[in-house]
Amino acid sequence: MINARWTGLGAALIVGAIAGMALGWILWRPKPIPPETYAPQAQQQDGSLVLERKPQADAKPAHEIPKGAKLERIVQVKVQPRNATPTAAPATPGPGPVSVPPVLPLPVTVDLSLVRMPDQTRRVIASSPDGEVIGGVDIPVEAAPPVRSLKWAGGGLWNPSDRTWGAWVQRDLGPAVVGVDAFQVRDPVTVGGGTRWAAHLRLGLRF
Repeated sequence: MINARWTGLGAALIVGAIAGMALGWILWRPKPIPPETYAPQAQQQDGSLVLERKPQADAKPAHEIPKGAKLERIVQVKVQPRNATPTAAPATPGPGPVSVPPVLPLPVTVDLSLVRMPDQTRRVIASSPDGEVIGGVDIPVEAAPPVRSLKWAGGGLWNPSDRTWGAWVQRDLGPAVVGVDAFQVRDPVTVGGGTRWAAHLRLGLRF
């Protein structure tokens, strides 16, 4: 009678441990990140431009990267000055008046790099081959996602000396860890060296 009770308890604990591990894998398994592929630029209604996305593994930044930083993204922007005063083109030598169209300012190129620092924060580096960058601001909007805390753990037990097995499951409760082990015990008194089920309860502290 006792052996049957322990057998039922051990089977229930093993099924519960397997179900808990399966559920934990379904809930907490990391989702694959889709690779970034080419995407054309797109003009928006407010006049802004969604830049062309063009992955290139061997791309080099236009400026120095801080020591220990990891380059994540390279961005280049070309800006045509607006409402700038046109300058007159040089007159062509020759007799008589010549109508010369005004010359608009050339576009300005701005190079940007997004880097990950050794402390896992991000910084943006800016430079321009057409002038000196005198200021700017990098505004993080999305905070880093919180690290998920895994509370449950479970697994199997195997004793190669007498070929018995079992399972265990545990749960973190604040600084405490509680768990239970269910395992087979080979009974030499039983005819044929049969097995019976036993269980251990565990309680500990995380540090």
